[in-house]
Amino acid sequence: MNEKDILELENCGVDYREGLEKFMNEAELYEGLLVDFLTENTFDEAKKCLESGDRDGFIKAIHAMKSVTGTLSMNRLYRLCFDTVEAVRSGDEVSARENFGKAYSAYRRIAECISRLLAGREDLPKDK
Repeated sequence: MNEKDILELENCGVDYREGLEKFMNEAELYEGLLVDFLTENTFDEAKKCLESGDRDGFIKAIHAMKSVTGTLSMNRLYRLCFDTVEAVRSGDEVSARENFGKAYSAYRRIAECISRLLAGREDLPKDK
């Protein structure tokens, strides 16, 4: 990945250098996992749970995304997921909805960025 693309990913919310370090500088592995993130539908599941009033399903989905985003060094999105989980657990539905709205927007931005920069690259491992 070139420096321009790294800076663009970082501007979108992915700390590429930190993530690459977590994966022992295995760029193909890390970038492949970023592409796999595009198939992650847990945010959409969380949105459905929130809209239907399924508190437990919502917490489960957001907690899962908190883990994924932390592992992939999507630090702002991780923090928004963390804040959403904490707000739900403390009973603050207004803050939970507000934080989730911000998280969902950040998720869409990151997904668009990854799709534009990485999806379709032939040198990345394919999910089987």
